[in-house]
Amino acid sequence: MTDSRVEPWDVHAEAAPHISALLNLFHQACQRQGWTITEGRGLTGWTEVQCSAGHEFSVTALDLVTTPRPFGLDPSESWCKKCYNAVWVAECLVRLESAAQAEGIKLTATDERDEFGEGHVVFAATCPKGHRSQLSGRDARSWRGEPVDILCPGCRVAARAAEGFAKIEQVLRETRSTVVKRYRNAAEVRCRRGHLHTFYVDSPDGRDAIRSDFCGDCGRLAQFQEFLEQAKDLGITVLESQWIAKSRAHRAVCFAGHEFGLIPNKMKRGCPECPRGMYGGTVPPHDVYYVVSGLDATTGKETVKPGISSGKGYNRLRQHAEDGLKAQHLRIQGLPLGMARALETFVLAGLDREGWVSTRGVEYFPAAALTDVIDLVGEWFTDQPGLSTRPIVVDAGDILEAAGTTGSPDVVDLDVDTAVVFDSDDLRAVAALTR
Repeated sequence: MTDSRVEPWDVHAEAAPHISALLNLFHQACQRQGWTITEGRGLTGWTEVQCSAGHEFSVTALDLVTTPRPFGLDPSESWCKKCYNAVWVAECLVRLESAAQAEGIKLTATDERDEFGEGHVVFAATCPKGHRSQLSGRDARSWRGEPVDILCPGCRVAARAAEGFAKIEQVLRETRSTVVKRYRNAAEVRCRRGHLHTFYVDSPDGRDAIRSDFCGDCGRLAQFQEFLEQAKDLGITVLESQWIAKSRAHRAVCFAGHEFGLIPNKMKRGCPECPRGMYGGTVPPHDVYYVVSGLDATTGKETVKPGISSGKGYNRLRQHAEDGLKAQHLRIQGLPLGMARALETFVLAGLDREGWVSTRGVEYFPAAALTDVIDLVGEWFTDQPGLSTRPIVVDAGDILEAAGTTGSPDVVDLDVDTAVVFDSDDLRAVAALTR
């Protein structure tokens, strides 16, 4: 019986030709590179070599012949790191001198070498603006390997800061914000609603943050405005004065008078107390436009509130009276479909252009804005074809009934000079034009 076990010496005997072939490839590689082998230690040991330029270093023969791109270099390039660095340093020096000449930077060579060990000479540099710095060939390229746009570090910082401050000025113009305080590398900005933010210009992330939608509080206000408009499409009035969250209930009342919690993420159902299908086009249109004012119980400020409602608007006006807005200055009934919404949009946009900032929500403004509100209403109606404006005296009994304070006539502050109401006959005449 013959023993079939493989002995170690048998493996060595079979591997010997392959080892010899690999070593032969290693020697050929050394010849192509012009290396001289000073001490060889087989495939896995460190072999001492010397390149044609006289640089001595160690390589592993096995790694050299089995790696497609030794040291991460192309095979046509030098595998000696020192030779490769010398070529790299020479190329970088040419780029550095060219960039310095273009920017008018004076370079003075020193005896120092940079800390990366590649052999770059350190230069004392002075730019035309007086910035002093130390530059080497590495500074001629960015970390991505691309040529730098500005060589002088001081000028580069100043340019980045100027870019950032220019973006801040653009944001100020677009958003009507103001600068509270300016620093060397930042600026404190107050948006037109009074929210404070700090813009930093000395980092890419800081400059990217300088944009017109920088104010998160104002963004939530815009989100709240969109929510209000979507609710109005369902015949629902939101009673909350500010945005809470997409998944949280907001106090609301439907056109039938049911109060419930309206969740922005679940608006399609509408009022849970109304029969399903009621919102399939049967929602009463917003056909009432009103303007009320008074001492807002929520903010404690004298406030004017323009808004829209349905029917005669008494339910909504009664809710405002409970909140302290008891004085009715304007109530226009019977507006054709879509006219009340268009009028509301026009007035709110006009108040925004005039610089009025809401005291809460998006439709409550300082009492001083009352004159502008009435003027904007008159301006809008004047621009509508077929309508004429006529000031009339509003029946105080109607106002008291709307405010829900029939027993306290002294709480009504009706300014007849500004209570301009438009005749329903005019509105019916132009109904076809607004549908």
